[in-house]
Amino acid sequence: MKSTTALQNSRNSLLNNLFSKAFKKTLKPRPKLTGSEWSDQYRFVAPGTSPEPGRWRTSRVPYMKEPLDMATSHSVEKVVIMAASQVAKSELLMNVMGYYMDQEPSSIMMVQPTVENAEAFSKERIDPTIQATPVLKEKMSVAPSEDKGRSRKSSSTIRMKHFTGGYLAMVGSNSPSGLASRPIRVLLCDEIDRFGSTQEGDPLKLAVQRTTNFTNKKIVFVSTPTTEQRADGPTIYEEFMKSDQRGYFVTCPHCGKQFEMEWGNVHWSNDEQGDLVEDSIRMECPHCNQKVRGNGKPDPYLLESGVWIPKNPEARTIGYHLTSLCSPWVELRDLVEEWVDANHKKDKKGLQEFINLKLGEPWHEDEADLNLWEKLAQRREFYPEAGLPKEILMLTCGVDVQQNRLEATVFGWGADFESWGICHRVFFGDTKQNEVWSQLDVLLIENFHLQDGRELRIACTLVDSGDGSMTDTVYQYTKAREKSRVFSSKGSSVAGKDLIGPPSQNNRYRAFLFVVGVDAGKRLLFNRLKVNDFGPAYVHYPMARDSGFTEEYFKQLTAEVFERKFEKGRVKEGWKKLRERNEALDCAVYATAAIEIVRPAFNQLCAQGVNANTAAIQSKPVKTRKYSKGVI
Repeated sequence: MKSTTALQNSRNSLLNNLFSKAFKKTLKPRPKLTGSEWSDQYRFVAPGTSPEPGRWRTSRVPYMKEPLDMATSHSVEKVVIMAASQVAKSELLMNVMGYYMDQEPSSIMMVQPTVENAEAFSKERIDPTIQATPVLKEKMSVAPSEDKGRSRKSSSTIRMKHFTGGYLAMVGSNSPSGLASRPIRVLLCDEIDRFGSTQEGDPLKLAVQRTTNFTNKKIVFVSTPTTEQRADGPTIYEEFMKSDQRGYFVTCPHCGKQFEMEWGNVHWSNDEQGDLVEDSIRMECPHCNQKVRGNGKPDPYLLESGVWIPKNPEARTIGYHLTSLCSPWVELRDLVEEWVDANHKKDKKGLQEFINLKLGEPWHEDEADLNLWEKLAQRREFYPEAGLPKEILMLTCGVDVQQNRLEATVFGWGADFESWGICHRVFFGDTKQNEVWSQLDVLLIENFHLQDGRELRIACTLVDSGDGSMTDTVYQYTKAREKSRVFSSKGSSVAGKDLIGPPSQNNRYRAFLFVVGVDAGKRLLFNRLKVNDFGPAYVHYPMARDSGFTEEYFKQLTAEVFERKFEKGRVKEGWKKLRERNEALDCAVYATAAIEIVRPAFNQLCAQGVNANTAAIQSKPVKTRKYSKGVI
């Protein structure tokens, strides 16, 4: 009996081993590939869709390697690409689509500006790509023909591609039903600057909502930019500014330092008649001023040396800015000639097309800001007599410090950063003395009444300490009030600086100091001021005379414009003053930065219907101690 049992056990063990080996051999998954690895190994570019058909080579466009890998990485949820033309951005979408069809079969949605665009893209780009790429062609699902004697046929249509394990839906942003009809794991949005609003709202938000059920969702936005902000839809620039803002930096072969591929590094000369000297066209290293590129296409070694470097590394979203200067198909002489011609003719449309299509940057309409103050003053509205609008969930305050006065602006905030101007106050007096600061205290502890019966106090205040003669006074004042979220702040004009970062205490008072990126703050504020429809990001102002929002206030609020100049191939940009007085603008920027410190969960607060201010702030009054000198 024992020998029989042992023999049986031995046979079972042998069979299990054989079965295990066979199972592993037949069902062993393919090794995990990155997006660029998959593209190089499996992707074929169809004839007629590209100037270089055949097997895809990432090495031909080395700047695409990282975006491809990030767009297929499990550690990244969202990728934004703001790109010029002729940089292979459409091919990137095709590679990402193909990767998920083959490697991680999923529900995929690709959104184009219109249904017609979606159908054309499907027929002209997607179908040829599937047919040219064997691994994708093999995965396309088939359905039995109604006639048993006939061959099987594909179950896919122009706008719906079924494949093994998933499907690809082609949708137009102008079709709300298509955007809201199904859950989606992978969302690919192309040319979002051409998306228009619908009766159901922002099509981009509608599409993103389809991904909420997936913990491993992937969202990719790709577009050539138009303007910084539009009234009727989203822009790639807005999405890019929320990202970590990566630029492509190449290595100078002369000094070994890295520099960004940007228009400001392009130079040329003119002859005595003022005509362009073609041989003088070049790109220089900004560190050593040596020539790194001639007037033709970029050398492969220069592109291959490139790395992506973020300018806003704290952001969760990965963002890329791609200029046609990186394109292996674009000659530098063509770009310079186009730029020179547009400037010579003073062709505004041509200049905008160059900025958008060649540099991959948004067009900034400086003239539009000149009468912005009038538009803002005219659109003031009457708030409810019973109190402030019930949509307000939190209050912040920004304070500008001058030698003879304090100026403070209070804003109310609601869902999706819709905001309401509450009041603008000016407290005249010697700011080295207590009296004027005591007046500010009264404002900061005031209970503001809402029409639904709630009362709110200011949840966070930023006080400008940038005036060197007042820095110590501000530190003393805010240090004593930090429990009420009253903090010192200092503006930084460095381009690309985050709106707000972690505070420091590197001062003798150990007061918290927040550095505010004023460039980011002004851009964000002006984008919101130009929103014309009530709802997300719209800024309301009251009609009440005692609110302080006078015509003079709006002139100060819009006292600066962002100016971009191109002189001799170099980009010069920054904020230009239209008027001397700009205290209202500074206050608004600080109040805007203050809400980023608190970072409230507005949607949750709306759902709960609770007061956004903490109990501590509501119950604890500000305590003031007097010293023989200064203010505390």
